[in-house]
Amino acid sequence: MPPDTDLPGGLPARLAGVAAGLLRHFLSLGSLVSLEWGLFLRQSLAALLLIAAAVVVTAIAYVALVAAVIAILATQLGWGWPVSFAAAGLLHLMILGLLVKLLRNRLANRPFEATTAELRRDLENLNSLAGRPS
Repeated sequence: MPPDTDLPGGLPARLAGVAAGLLRHFLSLGSLVSLEWGLFLRQSLAALLLIAAAVVVTAIAYVALVAAVIAILATQLGWGWPVSFAAAGLLHLMILGLLVKLLRNRLANRPFEATTAELRRDLENLNSLAGRPS
């Protein structure tokens, strides 16, 4: 005869034990998610603050560099302040034009160009079959 392996309380006790174990497991997972989420938020905020500080420092350095170049043009080369500021402005406009040209060249190919052309032809064919002008 096999040994008696029944737990006291039978099937309801077993189900209650499994349910209690699962509940403890899910509660511990929820607690872990809560801790991890808090850590993620703190680290994300720190990263955003670091990026903002880097942008501010970079902008200040850029302004200082432009001011130094203008001062060098005005004092060392004898261009004068208005001419130096105009040269800096023209240089910035040329850089802007170059960036716009590069961006336009990059966006010259529209996405799904072949599909759009085929759809347009289909619509024209449907309109001609229906007797409507395109």
